[in-house]
Amino acid sequence: MRTVRETMALAALAGLLSACAAARSVWRDRLTLLHKPADRVLGERLIDAQYVVAGKLDKVERADLYEPRGGWLMRALLHEPGAPEAYEAKIAVDSVLVGGGQPKRLYIVFFAPKGNRIPAVGQNAIWIAHRRELWRLAQASQYGTPSDVGLALDSDDDVRPVDEWPMLRAVAQQLQLSHVW
Repeated sequence: MRTVRETMALAALAGLLSACAAARSVWRDRLTLLHKPADRVLGERLIDAQYVVAGKLDKVERADLYEPRGGWLMRALLHEPGAPEAYEAKIAVDSVLVGGGQPKRLYIVFFAPKGNRIPAVGQNAIWIAHRRELWRLAQASQYGTPSDVGLALDSDDDVRPVDEWPMLRAVAQQLQLSHVW
């Protein structure tokens, strides 16, 4: 027999799952407002974005904290590419398309496999930053792996040329994103 506590927990879980499904269907319905397939892909990125900003990359440095321990050593010994390298970047913000407030700078994390091109300091671009859980793999222990919640780039598609700003603005307005500035 189920206890009252178990029944309440199952009911809460069912409610949460149905609420998430309903929220997803609202966004899916808004994507149908976009007629071009490329705009729909871009629309999904904008819906998921915490910030969409235009700005200049001020600083890029390695973020070993988010890489597994022994990454460079394992690559040398095994002659395999290994895990992607982590980087932290600071962006001087010029304009905000999506996101709350008017930040002057954003701090983001991104990952790049060894040998891939990373954004260059001084690069002007549109940056699509997503709020993600970032695991501090270098601090992993038998008791678990600590994490942070921060802004991250999911792929190369999150760095767009500045001249795409009008197109991104039009897509965001068609989707009726409430946080478009």
